[in-house]
Amino acid sequence: MSNIHSLQKIFPAGFDNGYGSLKLLVEGFEVVRVPSYITNAEMEDVPGRVVFNGSAYTVGESAYRTGNYFDRNTDNNENKVNNALLTLLGALAHLPHRRAWHLKLVVSLHDVGLAEELQKVLNGEYQPILAGKQSDVKVEVLKVVLEGMGALFGHPLPKKLTILDFGNGTTLYSRYNRGQREVHTAYPIGVEVLIDDISQKMKHLNGGKIGDASKIRFCLEMGHTRYSRDIDIKDIYSACLKDWYEKYLKKVVNLTLDAKHQGDEIWAIGGGCLLPGFKKLLEKNGFKILDNPVEANVSGLLEMAKTISSKNPTTTSFK
Repeated sequence: MSNIHSLQKIFPAGFDNGYGSLKLLVEGFEVVRVPSYITNAEMEDVPGRVVFNGSAYTVGESAYRTGNYFDRNTDNNENKVNNALLTLLGALAHLPHRRAWHLKLVVSLHDVGLAEELQKVLNGEYQPILAGKQSDVKVEVLKVVLEGMGALFGHPLPKKLTILDFGNGTTLYSRYNRGQREVHTAYPIGVEVLIDDISQKMKHLNGGKIGDASKIRFCLEMGHTRYSRDIDIKDIYSACLKDWYEKYLKKVVNLTLDAKHQGDEIWAIGGGCLLPGFKKLLEKNGFKILDNPVEANVSGLLEMAKTISSKNPTTTSFK
């Protein structure tokens, strides 16, 4: 890339190791946003392919394309921490090859109680083969922040603010007063619940078999309801979306609307905002949907990393 000095080795970066998708934004590069899938299946040196510590695995879209079994972050709460190094290296294996990376990371996590553990997993120097090419990777975690904090960084905040983050595994409800967070509640009712319901209810369209969650997710993320060339899940999607909203989201949306009634501005972020037809519903209720709601968090994490790096250019460990 022309704007990157070829000798540059140190890169501030933001890393959001989500349940549903992982986002890595390294200064000067395009954002890497791929599903949080990991497979050990035999593969070519595709983007996301990593050979490390004597084993080989693939992270992201290609893991899903193998058609074989893959692990997902969303299958286990601990995965976000335990798999963090694997998914970070997998994300790097999507970027143009460099012989050396020294990443100064700000990472977001749903539970800051696990911050120390996450730092232990990530910090260090590694020699992986990324998409077929050897690389030296040094990872230095500058800071671990709560999920969603990145999205606020650099935005002029209203005095009173309530944010809903519609993620894959969880829906997060947070309230801020003059920039200080007062409430942070995670509800285990993310988009995954909706996708699971659709997969169960589409059997009659799918030859009696439940739908493939990854395929459903993929088409919804692309903004349509065509599950395959000959299956459109539009009606099932509409019914399940209504159901999901009524059963699970209404309570937390109502809490947010109460906050609006008390003078809070209400914002929405997260991939769920982009579900077909859902954005309109949120806007109708007075939500401000941040630009690029999926990447709002990771963009802010990168900005934080840049700020911390410039204040402490020689830091080796920063809490």
